[in-house]
Amino acid sequence: MMLTGYAGAILKPDSGAERLLVRSTSTAKSEGRKTVHKLRGALLIAVFVVAASASVCFAQQDPGVRQGPAGAGNPIPNFTANQLDMFNEGRFRVTELEATCDTCSDLTPGTPTGQDPLLQTITNSAGLGARFNADQCSACHSQPAIGGSGGFLVPNPEAPPSQRRPPENPMFDLIPHRRGERNQVPSFITQFGPIREARFIRKPDGTPDGGVHQLFTVVGRVDDPTIPGCNATVLPQPDFETQVRNHNVSFRIPLQMFGLGLIDTIQDIEILARHDATASLRARFGITGIPNRSANDGTITRFGWKAQNKSLTMFSGEAYNVEMGVTNELFPQAVEELPACNGPSKNHPNDVTRTDTDDSRNQAFNNPLHELADWMQFTLFMRFLDGPQPVALSPGARRGLRLFGTDQNHPGVGCFLCHTPTMQTAAATEIEALQDKPVNLFSDLLLHHMGPGLADRITQGLAQGDMFRTTPLWGVGQRIFFLHDGRTSDLLQAILAHDDSDADAGAFPPSEAKGVIAAFRNLSAADKQAILDFLRSL
Repeated sequence: MMLTGYAGAILKPDSGAERLLVRSTSTAKSEGRKTVHKLRGALLIAVFVVAASASVCFAQQDPGVRQGPAGAGNPIPNFTANQLDMFNEGRFRVTELEATCDTCSDLTPGTPTGQDPLLQTITNSAGLGARFNADQCSACHSQPAIGGSGGFLVPNPEAPPSQRRPPENPMFDLIPHRRGERNQVPSFITQFGPIREARFIRKPDGTPDGGVHQLFTVVGRVDDPTIPGCNATVLPQPDFETQVRNHNVSFRIPLQMFGLGLIDTIQDIEILARHDATASLRARFGITGIPNRSANDGTITRFGWKAQNKSLTMFSGEAYNVEMGVTNELFPQAVEELPACNGPSKNHPNDVTRTDTDDSRNQAFNNPLHELADWMQFTLFMRFLDGPQPVALSPGARRGLRLFGTDQNHPGVGCFLCHTPTMQTAAATEIEALQDKPVNLFSDLLLHHMGPGLADRITQGLAQGDMFRTTPLWGVGQRIFFLHDGRTSDLLQAILAHDDSDADAGAFPPSEAKGVIAAFRNLSAADKQAILDFLRSL
């Protein structure tokens, strides 16, 4: 007898419970019929307990964040020396800690600190806005390596190693209180919960909002003498608690940046061809899917939870301004322009192509590593990041892949109809390392109606209030939080949330994933577990 537990425990033939049954039977034979009758009842109870345990043991469960090497955060292979230099410079810029002005930075902006990138305490960049969500790109992109999704950071990195507290959500203490800032932490930011960006659904007059409302301000900052008049009266934090009570807040969590250059190089015709190839099978499941498109040239947009950003360049420039308040050539106006909280010496835009005649400010035009603005180097870092690498599939995970589905000839339960396993980059590009490469992203990069249970009531481009881009699943094995708002850390619950059977329909149609989730629910517990094991291998 062998009972496989849902948490990996195995009841082997020589286990304690099995030995108890064997020993009891032996005793019965030696002590006569009366004892046998007594033990028979005990055996029935024992068998019942084991059977009950078996029903629990076979229940499916998310194996949890995969341990071991990150398998991500590295450059795409076969780069030229120049490209690798740009990747490494971009990685450095991603870890820089922002000050509020050039003269407030501890070091000349662009100077290495010698600190662990994820234990940074020395400011070596400038331009942090009066309102912001983070003061360092890597604060929101650290799991399982720099460039990943939201993870945990040590909240007191300035302390000696022996006195550092366990890693936690950096929005809970580290970011809101850096350098004396006196921010109140909203209730939806918890110590070990997800990093969250907040968007308001409606404006006070009832018209649609949908924009990001930054969580924190520079009020109380002790390292910037140029903003003495900046206080909570002139620069209050938004009243998030009232908005939460009014159900007027929608949350987004950080997405990983691994492999985005490969995704950026996939042509529209490839996306549409992969979609068309499964048309008949999708129709049987009730899955449609449409691209979000640029309002200017009509091409497919593909980055962000609703595929609202056209390119990595757009994504990067927007992130610098929206998340850190750093103005740049794509977003030259500050989120908050209040003079009292920006200081007279802050340039607008702040982070631009460097044109200095020497490198005294690390901004020499003739130094290729310093010429580009931080947000541009961030773009190159993302473009050159390789996709996350899966681990070798166990027999159970291989079965999970077959059940997940790979193509129309091997559809499984149909997960692959949205989570397209592979696409191909363009046949020829300027960056040879990116051309004609398979991209094992597990996404069709299209928008789907996900039903009222997941609806965030925010429209972006063609993405309506219940629509989201299919999230790429590569790297899901080491993600901590799932779904657009980080509502769960349980991969099984994230899967089941794709079906909105228990949700109030309201203004939104049923989820396009409804039929696939029904098929998933009808699987045996062992088969469901196989799919979970496969996903946690990615």
